[in-house]
Amino acid sequence: MLTVLHIFTGTLALISGIIAFSASKGGPLHRKSGLVFVITMLVMAATGAILAAMNQERLNTLAGSVTFYLVLTALLAVRRFKTLNMWPDYLATLLGFSAGVIGIEIGLTGMASETGKIDGQPAQVALVFAFVALAASLFDIRFIVKKAKLGKGRLMRHVWRMGIAMFIATASLFLGQSQVFPEAFRHIQYLGVPVILVILLTLYWLVKLPIWGLKSVSPKTARNG
Repeated sequence: MLTVLHIFTGTLALISGIIAFSASKGGPLHRKSGLVFVITMLVMAATGAILAAMNQERLNTLAGSVTFYLVLTALLAVRRFKTLNMWPDYLATLLGFSAGVIGIEIGLTGMASETGKIDGQPAQVALVFAFVALAASLFDIRFIVKKAKLGKGRLMRHVWRMGIAMFIATASLFLGQSQVFPEAFRHIQYLGVPVILVILLTLYWLVKLPIWGLKSVSPKTARNG
């Protein structure tokens, strides 16, 4: 059941994610597809982490946890609760920091082993996930301490976290699970295209953000998207 749910939500996440990344920011299509993307990504990442933990796959458990954290905090960056309750931010930051610390432990343990690998993958990958989680959680602490208002900073935070989460999901499928595709398409020049597309779209919006972030997107629109 968890496997089916993971695959189903993962498929929807990739489709809705591409639509959300391609659509004009703040518009109806972006808000609707973005909401579907967030929900399906959270479920996909959570079920993936649970399945990986059940199979004792430490690296995939870490990847699912970091992805869940990034999507959750990207959502919190633009959707503020009416009560302005900061507890979701505190808990999310704790999740990210914990994932980062655990990722360092997993990576260093793997590098010290005879194979230098974790679950058949280079142990350094765990350190990359750890770096992302720790860096993001430190930014979270900064935002919490300053109680940053909605604006370009929060929008930037939203975009890059969604972009990295989408990159992790896309790379995990097209590069990490290439065996699910027809043999004729199991080549980097084919499977690498979606991954590169996500990177380019993320960079595009990060560059364009200073132009539209404070002019074309009102605080009300940003809270709804």
